[in-house]
Amino acid sequence: MPPVIRREHLERLLQSPDRDAVLVISEGRAAVVPEAATRGGEHEGALLITSRDALIAEFDAGANMEQLDQLAQRLDVAYRDMGG
Repeated sequence: MPPVIRREHLERLLQSPDRDAVLVISEGRAAVVPEAATRGGEHEGALLITSRDALIAEFDAGANMEQLDQLAQRLDVAYRDMGG
């Protein structure tokens, strides 16, 4: 089964111009959306995975591809362990 959360999602989150961007899983798919979108509309009730700020704090000196791959894999495993 292919991963739901991939490095590309984390890259998109880090590069988002929206300071309040978050990574969510909605209907089995990962998406980068404004945090406000989780309180209404298409992504209401989506599972929040991480925020842009949390990711920046995790990699304050900048992340390389390997680190993003590893984090994406850990997040994906955690999501699947929750029944996703």
